[in-house]
Amino acid sequence: MRKTLALFLCLTCVFLAGGALAKIGEGSLAGYYTIDPVTYSFQNKSLGKRSFTTATNHIFYSFHQADHEWESKPLFVMLNGGPGAGTVTNLFSMNTAPYTLDREHQPQGSPGYSVNQYSWTELGNVLYLDAPATGFSYLTDPASGDIETRLRMFFLNGNFNPYVDAAQMVRAVLKFLGDHREIKANQVILVGESYGGTRVSTMLNLLLFHPHYRDGSKLYRDSALVEEIEKHFQDLYGKDAELTPEVVARQFSRQVLIQPELSGVYQDEIAGKMFYGEAPYNDPVIKNLARETGQSFPADPWWTRVLGKAARVLMYYLPDKFKRDGYNCSKRNTWSDELEAYAAKSLRDLEALSTVLQYDVMDIEMMKAKHRDDAFRMIIGVHTSQGYLLEDGITADDEWMFDPAHQCYLPGNPDTLQRLKAYAASQEYLENLIHQDLESLKTPLWDKLGTLHIWDGYLLEMNLAVYLAFTLDASAESGYEVNPDGSPIYGRMFLENLALVKTFLTDAEYDLVIYSPAIPEALKKYKDLVAEVAYARGRDLPDQNRGYFRVKYRENSLAHTATPEQVELYYPYYNISGHSVSSAQPGKFRDDVKAWLACPVGVCD
Repeated sequence: MRKTLALFLCLTCVFLAGGALAKIGEGSLAGYYTIDPVTYSFQNKSLGKRSFTTATNHIFYSFHQADHEWESKPLFVMLNGGPGAGTVTNLFSMNTAPYTLDREHQPQGSPGYSVNQYSWTELGNVLYLDAPATGFSYLTDPASGDIETRLRMFFLNGNFNPYVDAAQMVRAVLKFLGDHREIKANQVILVGESYGGTRVSTMLNLLLFHPHYRDGSKLYRDSALVEEIEKHFQDLYGKDAELTPEVVARQFSRQVLIQPELSGVYQDEIAGKMFYGEAPYNDPVIKNLARETGQSFPADPWWTRVLGKAARVLMYYLPDKFKRDGYNCSKRNTWSDELEAYAAKSLRDLEALSTVLQYDVMDIEMMKAKHRDDAFRMIIGVHTSQGYLLEDGITADDEWMFDPAHQCYLPGNPDTLQRLKAYAASQEYLENLIHQDLESLKTPLWDKLGTLHIWDGYLLEMNLAVYLAFTLDASAESGYEVNPDGSPIYGRMFLENLALVKTFLTDAEYDLVIYSPAIPEALKKYKDLVAEVAYARGRDLPDQNRGYFRVKYRENSLAHTATPEQVELYYPYYNISGHSVSSAQPGKFRDDVKAWLACPVGVCD
């Protein structure tokens, strides 16, 4: 799910816990990794240093062993985006795991899930991670029952920004590898969808260039993470090994990016120009859609002028004017919500969830209510079994909204409560789809696992509170360049990583939330690093299966690794796909990844 879409909606409408520690070789695993509070800082020359300490994180994971020769196969780490979107309701549900919950790929009479003929376990071992407070993951704090505490945890305590988010995901991956020595040294391939592209770029940058995240030369400083990274690689290569970026890249050597956000503000800027057909781009998307749908194309309504050009198309023209879905503009405007709701409903049923996880949910102790008295995942609470309900007794002028320590209204403006009420209301359509037929669930999770506090919840397919926290984070408000929508720093990370990591990048025809042609054009804006970006979409070539995408670097432009002359990405084209490539064309997608893995240098002739 895309962040700008979520914002518009909200403004307008460790140890393994799961029974005994199972061994790989027995099939599938599921549970939680607990990550204790972490202290980190941001610093730069103009603003100085500011430190934060996170809450305790409980990161949900699901692991599925490769079908054959699992000890030698790579480990795919699946990560969705948002920020705020759960991996379990997206990549896990949409035709990459041994079971699928994709409505479009269910045989007649199925119970909402079925065996997946396109499982990536044919290619390797697969690990799914829900980022903090998304999917089945949750945070804990002794005072979580206090709404002021929850507000602080989301907006002031540094729990939600791209750096600490990526650091927590790196910790979870290293913990998993450390617990399972059979595959500890295996190749790791990070797979990121949508905002997951920013998440993967940041994770790889933390790993490849880890010493600079301790010495203060990078914006983010996390000495404890650097120690964990060094310990992992010293266990692999010896205590005296020089852990250069090239050495780290022996293991973290490939990335799969599915319709990714890579350069934030640059990508949005270029997409907006392309949508309107502004020079030098001459293929106006909204005029073409107007013609296709038989609608007029009037001037932008006055109230859309506060939005960027890309957001105007995604938030006004597509859903209201053209009745189309930004995630797949060939579909009606509610199509993606209905696809996600179909999957999310089954994941709330104990029997269905145990089946698709291939693991008995009753053995996952940390999912049970008795272990979650201090858990939280939201600011304003909901009853997950009945739909979204605001807490009673809250008014816009309550004194708790003002934070005397920081002399500001949480999270930095006086309309906090209205925003929070709006984000709850914005989920009404999706939640109604999920909850309107809950009586058909054989065994709802809460019947066996217990009733949770209303600010917790077993499953959040999209947590808009997390998105708000990313965009209104106190560190971003203070001037540090960490906002994923406003800072181009993450595209710079991608280009640094690209010199070392073989890259697979999808090109989907019907995705407007992440508009594929904007990605290479946006990378051209990093003129101090990039001399040239050359690309062609597969649809414009004789063999429409795959295009080409090449980045030529400026000589010696990279500071922390050798600068290659040129890097070529693997750039397959998906002619009937939108944002969720694994839903629309799961067979082609898996086969393309298989072909790419067979190319020793990452690009096949």
